[in-house]
Amino acid sequence: MTGTGWGGQPNHDHAPYYSTAWRNSKWSGFDTNDSPYYNATWEDWEKWYHRGETKSQHTVYTSNSGFLTIVVSAVFLGAYGQSLLIEQHDSTFKTQIRQTNDHASFQLRSRREASQDLVKNDRVKHFLTSRHDTGYGAWYTEEPDETVPEKRMGIQDDIPKQEEGTDTYLVGTGSDRLLVDTGEGKPSWFAALSSVLKAENATISHALLTHWHPDHVGGCGQLHQICPNAIIHENEPAEGTEDIADGESFKTEGATLRAFYCPGHTTNHMAFVLEEESAMFTGDNVLGHGTAVFEDLPTYLQSLERMKEQFTGRAYPGHGAVIEDGPARIREYLVHRKEREQQVLQVLKDLDEQGGATPMEIVKVVYKDYPENLWEPAAKGVLAILQKLEGEGKAEHVGNDKWRITKKPTL
Repeated sequence: MTGTGWGGQPNHDHAPYYSTAWRNSKWSGFDTNDSPYYNATWEDWEKWYHRGETKSQHTVYTSNSGFLTIVVSAVFLGAYGQSLLIEQHDSTFKTQIRQTNDHASFQLRSRREASQDLVKNDRVKHFLTSRHDTGYGAWYTEEPDETVPEKRMGIQDDIPKQEEGTDTYLVGTGSDRLLVDTGEGKPSWFAALSSVLKAENATISHALLTHWHPDHVGGCGQLHQICPNAIIHENEPAEGTEDIADGESFKTEGATLRAFYCPGHTTNHMAFVLEEESAMFTGDNVLGHGTAVFEDLPTYLQSLERMKEQFTGRAYPGHGAVIEDGPARIREYLVHRKEREQQVLQVLKDLDEQGGATPMEIVKVVYKDYPENLWEPAAKGVLAILQKLEGEGKAEHVGNDKWRITKKPTL
């Protein structure tokens, strides 16, 4: 490529640029010995300036179609890599689902083989009490929260505490089942319920809620994902649920559940009597370990008295293990509550000369052997006892959060 020089006409007479040495030098890129000063474009100057370099730099041009081909190729390669990654994750997920279903099928087949020779009532009993560590079967306890601290167990412990998951019960032997409570709605519960219904080719026609607490109603949405036509019942119904009347019966193949209104833990608490077994689903009024929390102590005690007369067999609680003798456990609850009440009265008598005692001062005496971090919730239970005693005229509130034995008026 040649040009006309810097000004259109090169200045040949300029001494610094016109000499024999320059004129006789050969510049790479020209077939003559002419200096680039004679007739050079800017591109000529660049080429001459870099004449001694071993590697020369050249601008690479491509057409629009070539550039588009490069872009499309890069997009295609990226999409292909993403598809391989997605396929790998999908394969892992499918493997986990298959393992879960296989394990569920094994558990269900084992349970069916164990009960195939039983009569109808015994099959119902076996179905309701079959418990597996994976949670498959009629009784499923949701996975415990890893943050729950170690607990003191036994009937002596009536300190409110976090529970190790919620028990839900799938009741019946046919294609239509009843469900008692829906738990918190954890993924493990959803997977277990889906698996057992699929394996037994069954669905849920009615779900019965014992009370409104979130750990018993949290799975309602997931239930409708599995069984869209399931009708959910609860006392004092909320949006999306239907009422339960005291004494109302719900029947399915192999089981009849009779609703029993028993407030105390909450104002809308219901239990359900399994007529074929003379057993009761006790919700949170009676637990498989420890004692229950209550909103209103007098009402709760009245409910316990009535509950123990409704059945003779097992109690299936909202938390903890199945109780073999349900009425006996309720009687233990009643005795325990009476003992606590007498302990509170005794502390009030002992501290009467000090002007009475606060709930926390009573806790420090009655629950002295318990960890101090449990005293605060225990004080709420003591306050409920004091309020009951006040209603009976046995204790009175004297201000500054203090309570004392009721003083009889002087005649």
